[in-house]
Amino acid sequence: MTVLPSRRAFLGQAAAVLGVACSGMHTWAATPPPPDAPRVLTAWMRGEQSWAGVWTPGQTPRGIALPARAHQLLLVPGTQGTPLQALVLARRPGEYLLRMDPLRGKALQWHTMEDDRYLGGHAALSANGNTFFTTETDGDTGQGLIAERDQHTLEKIREFLSGGIGPHALLLEPAGTLMVANGGILNLPETGRRKLNIGRMDSNLTRLDVASGQVLAQYRLADHYLSLRHLAFAPDGTLGIALQAEHPQPLDRERAPALALLKGEELRTVDWETRQAPSAWDGYAGDVCWAEGRFWVSAPHAGWLASWSAAGDELHTQALVGAGALAAHSGRWIVGGGTAALLYRSHTPQPQRFGVPLPWDNHAALLPHA
Repeated sequence: MTVLPSRRAFLGQAAAVLGVACSGMHTWAATPPPPDAPRVLTAWMRGEQSWAGVWTPGQTPRGIALPARAHQLLLVPGTQGTPLQALVLARRPGEYLLRMDPLRGKALQWHTMEDDRYLGGHAALSANGNTFFTTETDGDTGQGLIAERDQHTLEKIREFLSGGIGPHALLLEPAGTLMVANGGILNLPETGRRKLNIGRMDSNLTRLDVASGQVLAQYRLADHYLSLRHLAFAPDGTLGIALQAEHPQPLDRERAPALALLKGEELRTVDWETRQAPSAWDGYAGDVCWAEGRFWVSAPHAGWLASWSAAGDELHTQALVGAGALAAHSGRWIVGGGTAALLYRSHTPQPQRFGVPLPWDNHAALLPHA
């Protein structure tokens, strides 16, 4: 769609700011960036304005002004004659999609959501790359959905049930099936971010057949107040799931795990090795990724990163104030974004830190070097 419908009238403001660079922003660096400094596609807020674009240490970030906060940014590999592109997904309950050229900071295609359909914040490319899948919610029934969309037009081709309420992150498995984290939490546009069903939430992992939409398997944790949110695969097939605790009592949230693992048919939580969580933990895990042979989880409220082996042991923690978005490349490098610093690890004894002018939003992706 090239014209933004009046049903989402506020999205029309985006047309006035397409391709605008972030002006008036000052960058600073604790140390000079290395020649292979990471180029990171992410989103951020500047005042009341949301942006998506590319950050490189020591350079002024450039991006596109957005009509509302973004969540995931998904890289779409270029082909012969087609440059690298990215999909920007609005934060749940989301009302827009954007296809952009991240290197030129240019909007290529805007799409407002269909009537009574709202984004869950995440997408995954299909096996052939011509389509992609988004997590969505039916605004009338609250039912979770998976939509398959055309990569070029962003239009919906078909949809099927996600297997639960509040579908969030999803990944395409090597066998061609979809793994979906149904967070169990219902949000609707008329009530914004208000959680409408905490006492009745039923979070699960659902494996779906892509062709038919049929549910092939479902996995649940015993503690129904744990919301399964974000996903990352280890090379051996173990799935790491970042958790967010919704317990009514603060003490229960402080004791809650940050990570769950699905290995084979067993879904289990990873306990804190000391039986007590690190300082300031409040049950809220942000992003998760696999890098350097470990699962990494960010704790935005607590201000640190935690990592475990694929077996869920050998806990390490590392301070990073406001730690949120994580990104990894080829399982070797990892970048973590905080409220004032970017942490960059690349098989070095000590990670490098660079200042950032504004904190990153929820997620990030590493761009390949030219």
